[in-house]
Amino acid sequence: MTYLFIGAGQAGGAIVDAIFEYTDDSMLGLFESTDISTLGRPLVFNSTMRDLQNLSNVPAEDQYGVAQQHGLVQGTEPGFEEMVTGGFGRNPVDADEVMADHADELQTTLESKFGGRGAAAAADEEEVAATDTDAIQFAFLFVGLGGGTGCGISPHIARGIKEFTDDRTKVVAVTVLPNTRGGVEDDQTDGEVSAGRQAWNARYGLDRLEDEVDGIVLVDNQRISYLDSAGGEFGEYNEYVAAAFHDIVVGPMLSNVDASEVDGVDTPDIDVRDIVTSLSFGVAGEESRPGYGAIGRSVTMTRSLSGYLLPFVGRRDIDSAALARLSASKQSLAKADPNDAQKAIALVRAPSANIGPGSHSVETGTIKEYLERSCRLSEVNIGVALSGRNLASVVTLLTYRREDLDRLDEIEAAADAYEQETEELFA
Repeated sequence: MTYLFIGAGQAGGAIVDAIFEYTDDSMLGLFESTDISTLGRPLVFNSTMRDLQNLSNVPAEDQYGVAQQHGLVQGTEPGFEEMVTGGFGRNPVDADEVMADHADELQTTLESKFGGRGAAAAADEEEVAATDTDAIQFAFLFVGLGGGTGCGISPHIARGIKEFTDDRTKVVAVTVLPNTRGGVEDDQTDGEVSAGRQAWNARYGLDRLEDEVDGIVLVDNQRISYLDSAGGEFGEYNEYVAAAFHDIVVGPMLSNVDASEVDGVDTPDIDVRDIVTSLSFGVAGEESRPGYGAIGRSVTMTRSLSGYLLPFVGRRDIDSAALARLSASKQSLAKADPNDAQKAIALVRAPSANIGPGSHSVETGTIKEYLERSCRLSEVNIGVALSGRNLASVVTLLTYRREDLDRLDEIEAAADAYEQETEELFA
């Protein structure tokens, strides 16, 4: 079984690259000893060679250029640099058309990497179906919505994955909303892209992704737009998002709690199925539709400085309610009110010594109670995983209905205004 982490476009590729930064080979070890490469695999698709060259942790064989004349070009193919050049000039419609023309190549790519019908022609249909199912159980599709490439190609990628696995794979889109307070510089044209155009692209991408994925998580660049140094903050913001996703997706799988270490303490589990369920709406017998999630993460030290030097001293009290509030306040979406959330899922990570009763431990009941008060449906799922460092963290994923998010209403209004201005200019 493989979890697939796919980056589409510049922003999506950068986050996937950050997720695969910290494996067992990492010098920094920010993700402790858990090695995401034992569970997940990256793929990155982009139309600009320079963006692909900036990737440090996704190998060339897992990079694919999207070119109008050549379709999907693997990073190891001779002449790759000459075939993948121009990008789509912030135009998702062009990217959509190119990807539609080369949709069959995506199926060939998936077959070459994960097996399937092309690699198992001699097997009977039941065996082939089993191969497809086991190959990719969950896929996380990271995409920036302000530009052209990610917006245009991501729905095709989501649809292609589901086709490859006969609709068995659950796909969660992690979408990066543009800052719509002002225009941004376009490196490809040396000009400025208006906030209205970026809003139009974001709406175009979200509308089409809704039809293809099982849940959508929003990462909003407007959360850091107030900083004078915002241009240099994207790397840190990507790492924050990557750390939160690593915790909630990989943590329960690779850092599960040994009951013998916390005897008599309830340590509930969550898995990716729970995440997908939390990110969608619908009951048995009804067609499910994707919800919109915002992710947040808070961290506190479990020992003082003296505790790092002397193992039996320096334990710090943990304010579980404050951890929950801080995680919710650091949601990845501007203008999101936790009290408008419908559902929530959370993961607590802490050393075994900080799981259980007492002021030095994280109280999962307190965190769950806070989230239940915030969520209108009171559907809250919480899990516990171990941490190998003297840190306790809480990752929360709050799910909203699209119509309850003021930020998306703002983007809709900006997109409408841009569309009207453009029509007047052409008229």
